[in-house]
Amino acid sequence: MTAASPGGIEAALTALAALDEAELGRAWRWRDGTINVREGVYRLLEDAQGAYARTAAEPHPESRRILALAQRAFGELRGLLTGLPAELLDVEPASKQWPVRETLRHMLAVEVRYAIQTRYAVERADSDPLRIADDQLPTAAQMDVSGDVDAILARIGRARAETNAGLGDLPAVALTRPSRWIDYEIDVRFRLHRFAAHIVEHTIQCEKALHALGWRPTEGRRIARRLAGLLGEIEGLGAVAAVRELETRLIEHATPAKARV
Repeated sequence: MTAASPGGIEAALTALAALDEAELGRAWRWRDGTINVREGVYRLLEDAQGAYARTAAEPHPESRRILALAQRAFGELRGLLTGLPAELLDVEPASKQWPVRETLRHMLAVEVRYAIQTRYAVERADSDPLRIADDQLPTAAQMDVSGDVDAILARIGRARAETNAGLGDLPAVALTRPSRWIDYEIDVRFRLHRFAAHIVEHTIQCEKALHALGWRPTEGRRIARRLAGLLGEIEGLGAVAAVRELETRLIEHATPAKARV
């Protein structure tokens, strides 16, 4: 599974997220007539739904279907945060609560740790301990979250791509391999589902933090979040070329100079 290309989904989402109600009302050529940009993006969403339906109808290993849910969750995170003003990254929403940058640091660390722990559960010998040694796992402090939000999201995206490549084609028998999570004995299937749930949990945490800081998403960003989630799941199922084509069309819709009749 490849990570999003530079200037691809990030550029498209940033452009769309910047559009308010007035910008979304601009004219846009569509087929033999004219609609507005808002309607054009919803037509693109419908095309993405079609791509998803075709891709989802194909046979996929259960592990890939599970991790595609994590890629959807990551898409929604990108839709929420791509292009976020730098001044919002490091402000505590309340005393002793993580700013967005620290939440993303935690998300990156857990993505890497979960992948290592899951691979260990699949490959370990039956005589090996259920839990991997702590010194074989990176800590949050070791995660590079310098730079702007797009740079951090790109690092999480690369980690997600490595997870998908390493765990997306597991044989069915591997999903029942035992593992340990906190103090619970679980299996690999449980671990795979943790990827998406953890991203959703902390995307909501980021959203709450930004709300506490008085930040509100534009209408364009609200649409971008839904579209990015769907594109993420399509990519998670392996239809990378279809996603890139849809991203290109999104850039055309969202760029003001190109959207004018």
